[in-house]
Amino acid sequence: MKLASHIAIGVRDLERSLAFYRDVLGMTVIRDATNEPPVDALYGPGVGSTRRREVMLRMGGNEGEGYGDRVFLAISQSDEPADNQPLTLEHIGIHHVGFWVDDIPALAERLRAAGYEPVSIKDTVGVGYGESADQKMRAMFVKDPDGTVLQFDQRVHTH
Repeated sequence: MKLASHIAIGVRDLERSLAFYRDVLGMTVIRDATNEPPVDALYGPGVGSTRRREVMLRMGGNEGEGYGDRVFLAISQSDEPADNQPLTLEHIGIHHVGFWVDDIPALAERLRAAGYEPVSIKDTVGVGYGESADQKMRAMFVKDPDGTVLQFDQRVHTH
């Protein structure tokens, strides 16, 4: 394996989620399309329609080396959305997605201005992403409009 190609998140209201991911987080829309794949084992029993609108987004800063260039986020709204809630950190399965950012305080301010209060902001040292033992790190957790947990990580550089 080389790199992740995309992360897919199902949403209840695509326009509301698009406003969050594009306008608040600053992601760029790469593709916006509706598709209807054939029913197969990837769908739950009794699914009536596989038709969904899917928007592919790219987070700024992914053009170069170092932060997972060419990794996309796909948000989609099915014609028949499920009635479940997103997983939280104690659940089995993918319960959150993490992104590298350069300025957590500025992002927290943008989120708050748009009505999204961060769940937590934590400062640590030498977190296990391969940093040195004295590397200062900051992590922020926030929930998207549907309650999907997102983590933002920053390497804090002291001058």
